[in-house]
Amino acid sequence: MRLLRRAAILAGLLFSSGLAVIYLSNLQLLHRTYPLAPITLAADLAPDAAERGKRLADVTGCTDCHGVDLRGKTFIDEGWWRGRYYSSNLTLKAQEYSDEELARIVREGVRPDGRGVIAMPAFGFSRLTDAEMAAIIAFIRSMPPGGSVQPDHHTGPLDQWDLWIGKLKPAISYVAPERKKAPPDLGPAHENGRHLVAIACTECHGGDLTGNGWDSGAPDLAVVSAYSRELLVGLLSTGIGADGRQHGLMSQVSRDRLHHLTDRDISAIHEYLLERAKRPR
Repeated sequence: MRLLRRAAILAGLLFSSGLAVIYLSNLQLLHRTYPLAPITLAADLAPDAAERGKRLADVTGCTDCHGVDLRGKTFIDEGWWRGRYYSSNLTLKAQEYSDEELARIVREGVRPDGRGVIAMPAFGFSRLTDAEMAAIIAFIRSMPPGGSVQPDHHTGPLDQWDLWIGKLKPAISYVAPERKKAPPDLGPAHENGRHLVAIACTECHGGDLTGNGWDSGAPDLAVVSAYSRELLVGLLSTGIGADGRQHGLMSQVSRDRLHHLTDRDISAIHEYLLERAKRPR
């Protein structure tokens, strides 16, 4: 009995030591600083800049994650064991950050002090043009500051383990690999559809649209060849697929973000993806 008690104590100590190593290693990862990429971004001073920026923020998910008032919220809550993540209050960050610093955190996933952020799909936003980024910043700055500073993320034991094994990484870790991929260029006639797909779909479906983005269950977008334009409008506006069923995260994103796409946008996306599906890969 005494031997068993000693073995149990030793096992507990080893387990606790292992947890401490994982936690301290992850803490070092989360506090690692990265070189600040130089950014030159001209402010968009056009009268309709904020309006255009709001539409882009709606389509790309800024208002989905940070709230329609941009004051932040709990946007992922998977309980104590997995994690609880909060989006920043952008109306307060806008008082603190320059345009270039806002652009860097959106498109690179790096704070002004060089630390990386977690749970920010910067690799998808890296495809925003300078003009689009400037319009989004104009929208952010147009919103009245208010609300409170959101809490720091709670990274639970399961997410700590994912950080340790590299399944969960700072946003900047995804940016460079994703920039090596891009939706195929199918010529000038499809350039608008290609760009819309690049800023609205690559977060889940990957930069090459083959289904290797953040959502491991997202399919290759060649599946759109099974959709008529009317069916695609239905999917992107209501979340209901060609089979008349809901489709998990895709349906949620459609209801939260993609319903902001215009009929013209959806037509351009549909034509582009149909043409892509015809090309050998």
